[in-house]
Amino acid sequence: MLKIGSHVSFKSPNYLVDSIKESIANGANTMMIYLGPPQNSNRVSIDKYQLDEYFAKYQDIIPPQDIVVHAPYIANLANLSKSEWSKQFLIDDIARMNKIGAKYLVLHPGAYLKQDINDSLEHLAKNIKEIINKTNDVEIILETMAGKGTEIGTSLNQLQTLISLINEDRVGICLDTCHMWDSGIDLKNDFENNSGQELLQKLEELNLLSKVKVIHLNDSKNDLSSHKDRHENIGQGFIGQKALINFANHPSFDNIPIILETPYVDGRSLYKQEIAMIKKGMK
Repeated sequence: MLKIGSHVSFKSPNYLVDSIKESIANGANTMMIYLGPPQNSNRVSIDKYQLDEYFAKYQDIIPPQDIVVHAPYIANLANLSKSEWSKQFLIDDIARMNKIGAKYLVLHPGAYLKQDINDSLEHLAKNIKEIINKTNDVEIILETMAGKGTEIGTSLNQLQTLISLINEDRVGICLDTCHMWDSGIDLKNDFENNSGQELLQKLEELNLLSKVKVIHLNDSKNDLSSHKDRHENIGQGFIGQKALINFANHPSFDNIPIILETPYVDGRSLYKQEIAMIKKGMK
């Protein structure tokens, strides 16, 4: 089954219910939200989420397990000086997710800054283990990154190292197509001409295919290995429409929430059109 949706707003007055309505209007059967602004720690009371209305009217259309939550950008569990705050903040966010029944928390692995990268990887793994031990049910999903600055998670090998260090069932990965392309993974050639064989073989070799829990589907404004991380609308960037539609509809990714994070055009999202385009690719 193709699970396709997008990042949608989560805001006053009706928070979760408005997010669900926006997703349904776009033709989605999954979605992603931030529980507050991604650049800060502001949060509203769970009482404002309109959970009763969601469970009464909408949970059969977009079930709780298909509501993906993205952690705020300011959380950096790899940073020695900032990780204690980040750890408690994510523990609190997971408690909010438990009220919704959401299953996946997508997390940017962070940056090692001026630290030794191996020390940062071990510090990140230790902090994620601690969060898992202090929470229930929610899986922490580490996102593939484009390679800006000192980002962690810019290669599948590095993510495999993290998965091994953490050694917990409640950890997975999120494949972001723009980030992978910008980091040097040639999705265009692979999914236009090889049915994704190169990527899928690499994931299998690293025992990561079963760990893919979420996908971010985005084109890229920049060429292969640019390390820029600038998303583009589907078919308008360097990866291209054919490769991305083939990627989204690949049998290996059945039943995995696929989330669009493409840019707005003239103040409006193209999610409805892009979701229709990807569904059409199934035929």
